[in-house]
Amino acid sequence: MESNEANIGEAEMLSRVSALMRDHLPERVSPSPSEDWNRREGSIRARGSHADLKELDELNKEVASAEAQGESAKSGSQVLGVEEQSTVVEPFIIGVTGASASGKTTVCEKIIQGLGDHRCVLVSLDWFCQGIPDNVDSSAYNFDHPDAFDFNNLYQVLKLMQKGQPVDVPTYDFKTHKRSASVLLNAAEVIIVEGILTFYPRFIRKMMHMKIFVDEDADVCLCRRIRRDIEFRGRTLSQVLNQYEKFVKPAYDEFIFPTKRHADIIVPRGGGNHVAINLIVQHIALKLQQEGDFRKLYPQLHRLEDNSQIRGLHTIFRNTDVSREDFVFYADRLIRLVVERGLGLLPFNREIVTTPTGEPYFGVAFVQGIIGVSIIRSGEAMETSLRAVCKTARIGKMLIASDGPKHDLSNRRIAYCSLPEEIHRCVW
Repeated sequence: MESNEANIGEAEMLSRVSALMRDHLPERVSPSPSEDWNRREGSIRARGSHADLKELDELNKEVASAEAQGESAKSGSQVLGVEEQSTVVEPFIIGVTGASASGKTTVCEKIIQGLGDHRCVLVSLDWFCQGIPDNVDSSAYNFDHPDAFDFNNLYQVLKLMQKGQPVDVPTYDFKTHKRSASVLLNAAEVIIVEGILTFYPRFIRKMMHMKIFVDEDADVCLCRRIRRDIEFRGRTLSQVLNQYEKFVKPAYDEFIFPTKRHADIIVPRGGGNHVAINLIVQHIALKLQQEGDFRKLYPQLHRLEDNSQIRGLHTIFRNTDVSREDFVFYADRLIRLVVERGLGLLPFNREIVTTPTGEPYFGVAFVQGIIGVSIIRSGEAMETSLRAVCKTARIGKMLIASDGPKHDLSNRRIAYCSLPEEIHRCVW
């Protein structure tokens, strides 16, 4: 009892001294809710009476309601001490042109492969074909003339993508000569515009940060075109040759070849020129590094702090001689760091628990429950670490499949989805 009375007397004395200081010192900025909570918590701790737990519980509710939204906003807007940038970084736009069947698509695919982790989107000029007018035979229509393409639509699509907005673009089927299913183009760091006339309109050309002309021998282009049109576009050999002589070659000489002077880089031998493609990839990667943080394009992206531990783990991952057991062990370690970092960004409430000894314990609890969504197959690697950190978390599964090439995201679909029922009211 004596110690309790001494504690109470000391607390009252400190309170009176604080009141005198507030009366005589200049007015200062009011403390934040968390600072005020900590100060009052310390005062209640000093009194040490169990009856004060009710007051402390009311204090907790008061601060929780004031800070829940603030903590949530802070967790979503502050990464490693750096606040999010609301402005979207303009993507790096690359134009790739050349003769028909010169290897433009192959060059684009190798650039995308070389950029690795950087988010790239391929936009084909063929998607913006105007289509054949009514009562016009396909063999008599010039698909290689500038009037055959809707450049204004392409311009609007690129403008929206510059702002980081996803765009639905209808594609063109050269077999049926009709518009087919739409392609969803998401925001990306790199946008590659590929087609025979991408340099022709000046207003499209001005949007490009890099212009690449793929140069290939005319005979090689003709052989590739014959194979492609017969196999994928349902044409006969005579139709391909007639169209080449009537439209393709004249259009190249009149519209495509003159735009070669606008190119920043000319790639001879197309996709087989590995040296040129590697130099292009290195230049683009350097430009992306100079332009700014990837998080400006994706504000919800968070990164682990770079330190010796992270660098050491990455060194092990990149070692081709590391054993499977070591790779899995250290990968689980890194994934656990990612999970712990992610949990630290979630909103929480302050909680008080009375221990068996009667002492109050001050801690935190998440505002809502936690549910994980495992994207099959890569996401399953994170399940072990998530279950180790959050033993009560429920995990759903989702499989997103794509029927087209890896870089083509237009054919993505949800092939399997199994989510917990309470996911709509949980933080996940």
